[in-house]
Amino acid sequence: MGEVKTMKPEPSGDWYEAIIQLHSSGIGVNDIDRDLFNETFDAFMSGSYDKAYAGFSELGEAGSSVSQYYLGMMFLNGKGVLQDFCMAHMWFNIASSRGHEKAGKQLEKLTHSMVAEQVAEAQSLARHWVNRKSSEDLMG
Repeated sequence: MGEVKTMKPEPSGDWYEAIIQLHSSGIGVNDIDRDLFNETFDAFMSGSYDKAYAGFSELGEAGSSVSQYYLGMMFLNGKGVLQDFCMAHMWFNIASSRGHEKAGKQLEKLTHSMVAEQVAEAQSLARHWVNRKSSEDLMG
């Protein structure tokens, strides 16, 4: 269903630049910690999924739609986490709502393979996440 393409970092070893080229719209990496992103993506590509999950979680919570997309991919494929279509749907939904086109495509494919109850649960999880983040942003 969802495949992660093999990529190589820029000659400088900077995954951030490689991702910018791959995810041309809705990228969501402009305001994030570039070093953390590079460490996280390097961990992901080398199969250190626990470290990748921790990094993508931190970056995704900070609003990085590309990190949210990769969290969705991790849940979709069971990489470093238990495979969970509802959580994958949630992260794809959040990233897609922030303009990440590939997340939108994965969301559409995944939705068609889920039963209505799973989709409803995933949408509820996404709404809860967005509402929590909105409340946190208002508080400060």
